[in-house]
Amino acid sequence: MKNNVLGIVLTVLLLGVSCKQKQEGNQVKDGSKNKLSLDLVWQTDTLLTTSESVLYNKKLDIIFVSNVNNSPWEKDNNGFLSTIDVKGNILELKWLEGLSGPKGMGIFNDKLYVTDIDRIIEVDIKTQKIINSYAVEGEPHLNDITVSTEGVVYASGSNTNSMYVLKNGRVSILEMDTEGRLNGLLHQNEHIFFADAGKQCFGSYNLKSNTSKILTEGVGYGDGVVRLENGNFIVSDWKGQIFYIDAANWQKMLLLDTREANINAADIDYIPETQMLLVPTFFNNRVMCYKLNL
Repeated sequence: MKNNVLGIVLTVLLLGVSCKQKQEGNQVKDGSKNKLSLDLVWQTDTLLTTSESVLYNKKLDIIFVSNVNNSPWEKDNNGFLSTIDVKGNILELKWLEGLSGPKGMGIFNDKLYVTDIDRIIEVDIKTQKIINSYAVEGEPHLNDITVSTEGVVYASGSNTNSMYVLKNGRVSILEMDTEGRLNGLLHQNEHIFFADAGKQCFGSYNLKSNTSKILTEGVGYGDGVVRLENGNFIVSDWKGQIFYIDAANWQKMLLLDTREANINAADIDYIPETQMLLVPTFFNNRVMCYKLNL
């Protein structure tokens, strides 16, 4: 009887250790000790033709949407920008027309900067007019945009795997030290965090040393990059995955996967005040909004 009791106690202890190890393993794999999730809040009408990028303007409390309108790399002049409200209602479908493949956007001093295949345009938000257009030579396939706190504009060239820097009215080039297909950009102090659709990784580029570092692999066709108030990141995969990346260990957690439904996840944005993640769905022709549960 004594031996049986001892055996039972040992069995319980071993099961407890096993369960603890399994839980800790899941925490490491997920990249977070919290149970994170996304809940769909709203989605727009399907009038946003090939919606590629979204950008929340806190000052006006509206969301800009860039619409490629079918072909992403052809100069067909049928691309446009839209505005929607924070409940998903389309305010002005053709807020700005005459573009070809508008994609990434950034704002500085009431000016909206947009990539358009081989040029960066500068739009006066108040007048809704293009006030400057900065050409980029070759076939850069300009994609995302990020703007520093000083107003320096960085644009990714997916076809050249380079960053184009717009400063004081002039465009210069920063060549990446790794091969890939550069897409999503996010300026943070002396670093630019990036998503590489070719190497399917998330990394950082040091602006002082001009060197890059891969932080997380396996993020699919990396597209949009946002940073949360807790310091961690969310990265979208153009094919339809959304990843949460823990900045403490650079491990990832899959939050959403809409690939089977053929719903893309292009250049995302985040509204921290309401914890809303905005996801343009490209060929699905709409923007979807999710509540991030931390």
